[in-house]
Amino acid sequence: MKKIWNIGIKVKITLGFTFILIVLISVQYGLNKSISNVIASQEELLKSTKLSTEIESIKSSVCFFESKVKGYVLTGNDSLLENNEKYLNDIVSKFSDLKKLAPNPEQIVAIDKLVGLLNDEIALTDEIMFQYQINPNNSIELIKSDKGRVLLTNILKEFQKIHDIEEVKYKEILSRNKKDSELVKQMDASAYVFAFLLITLCVWVLFRDISKRERLEKELIITQKKAEHAAAIKEQFMANMSHEIRTPLNAIIGFNARLNKTKLDAEQKEYAEAVQSSGENLLAIVNDILDFSKIEAGMVRIEKIRFNLSNLLQSLITMFVGQAKEKQVNLELKISQNVPQFILGDPTRLTQILINLIGNALKFTNQGSVCVEVDLISIHDKNVTIIFKVIDTGIGIPTEKMPEIFERFTQAKSDTSRIFGGTGLGLSIAKKLVELQSGTIQVESIQGKGSEFSFNIPYIITEGEDNDLKKNNDNDKKIEITGNLKILVVEDNILNQKLASFMLKDWKIDFDICDNGKLAVEKLKSEKYNLILMDIQMPEMNGYEATEYIRNQLKLTIPIIAMTADALPGEKEKCIGFGMTDYISKPIKAIDLKNLINTYINIDL
Repeated sequence: MKKIWNIGIKVKITLGFTFILIVLISVQYGLNKSISNVIASQEELLKSTKLSTEIESIKSSVCFFESKVKGYVLTGNDSLLENNEKYLNDIVSKFSDLKKLAPNPEQIVAIDKLVGLLNDEIALTDEIMFQYQINPNNSIELIKSDKGRVLLTNILKEFQKIHDIEEVKYKEILSRNKKDSELVKQMDASAYVFAFLLITLCVWVLFRDISKRERLEKELIITQKKAEHAAAIKEQFMANMSHEIRTPLNAIIGFNARLNKTKLDAEQKEYAEAVQSSGENLLAIVNDILDFSKIEAGMVRIEKIRFNLSNLLQSLITMFVGQAKEKQVNLELKISQNVPQFILGDPTRLTQILINLIGNALKFTNQGSVCVEVDLISIHDKNVTIIFKVIDTGIGIPTEKMPEIFERFTQAKSDTSRIFGGTGLGLSIAKKLVELQSGTIQVESIQGKGSEFSFNIPYIITEGEDNDLKKNNDNDKKIEITGNLKILVVEDNILNQKLASFMLKDWKIDFDICDNGKLAVEKLKSEKYNLILMDIQMPEMNGYEATEYIRNQLKLTIPIIAMTADALPGEKEKCIGFGMTDYISKPIKAIDLKNLINTYINIDL
């Protein structure tokens, strides 16, 4: 029974109306049948009444005819014989009609017998008339004889029999008609009652469903709040994990980079490079996990930005040239001539997808080539669909693994991660990013011969000149600093404090360091700074609280750059929402920090 009530409201309404329709049709059918019975009974009553009337009429006609014949014999009045023949034909004709009105077999037998008696009466009348012409006294004797009296008595008796049968039948019809009429009334009343009950039931079901829906909505709101709370806890957990992992990574990679710049012997150099490589690999794994968490949380925003597709692809190839040379693998880029140069879309997500696919292709290709092909699938007005292919001659993918290659944490072999590294999230991230841009991705592969990953994404063609800024490829060049510059570093981690101080000293920038936001606020009350590098998670007063105080209480417009390990979705927007100017995530690269400083203090570093 519970299963019935748990079905959807649409199904309930459909079943309810179907049931109502069936019942109403049944009631209407019964009502129509009862009305038909009443009508039939009325017709039978009409027939019965007509039959009784006809019997009385024929009976009167026969008696009248006999009295006319007797009157003629006794008085000799010729006028009494006028139209006698026609009168007799009318009586016979009435008997024919009488048989049509009397469906009862007993009545038909009585009518047939009555016709026979009437014929005997006609024969007797003819005999009287004949004897009257010969000898009137003979005709009078015939009239007075028992034969005529007995014949008339039998005729009247048969008439009475027919009448009695019809009387019984009339009463039966009348009784049945009364019952049918009562049944019609009852069914009519039942229909009203049933309709009222059905309406009441429907209203009750609707109210019950509405109450259930309201209860479910309340439960859904509670569940949603719990889910949001759980998501917030998850996000906070990921933020904390990101902070706890990336903060020491920032120190490891940063200090190791500085170590590589010192005088090291060959063995020490090898150790330092191994640490650098391991740190960067660990950072890549952390970034993959964070990217995946962003997508799973539905917090990845697809932007619509005008960009130069050709330049973006050339930059990507340049990024992987060194890796390709190390493995002695030929890296090619082929762009079809019909591919538009300037398009509207999300260059960051396209870059992320291609980095995953090209990086994978180079990782699993030990000889041969990796080719990136770009072509146009369709064009309609300014809407285009572009296909990107990454083709390699690497180890390929086993056939049985093809259907699940885009699933998270899935790799072609169980030892792939151990041999080649990685988390097994790259292809899953790429697939989700393609789908978020209304595209599709697929793979074709032959084990031992190579793979072809292809994906297509719709874009919008834009026009204009290439105004992209020229990239500074000379990142290792030492840049001299001019001007009186002072920066406040707000950071609680001692290692990161030292790393920041080394960078700023290298750039000849004057700075102060505070362990938390509360000390930074006190510093700002007495000192002037050109820029603040603000960590987020700190004791006493965190970066958000410190920034709000600086903006709202101290009323300072000094640029504040968030310098945090919380690289989760929306973190930059959150920082800006609290009043910060910009955001840089840890581990911090020296060139990125220099560019930010140069941007906001307007001094060429």
